[in-house]
Amino acid sequence: MQDAKRSRRRVPDKRRLIARDPRGFYSMKETCEITSLSRGTITRMAERGTFPKYLPLTDDPNGRKGFRVLEVIEWLANRH
Repeated sequence: MQDAKRSRRRVPDKRRLIARDPRGFYSMKETCEITSLSRGTITRMAERGTFPKYLPLTDDPNGRKGFRVLEVIEWLANRH
């Protein structure tokens, strides 16, 4: 029997993500890591209003977007 290759997926350090400046923003990837939710789930929840909004960080409509750190941390604290 052959040994299956093991994934070397990096486990995020949630303490580092939570300790960020509360005035800053999380990227979608960081938000997925800290909440343990998929990109699609976060998008659907944000559209329904049950998750913080994904805000544009530049004037460019195709530019970077992010979630406010404080809002994500509050959402985590209030989640049931």
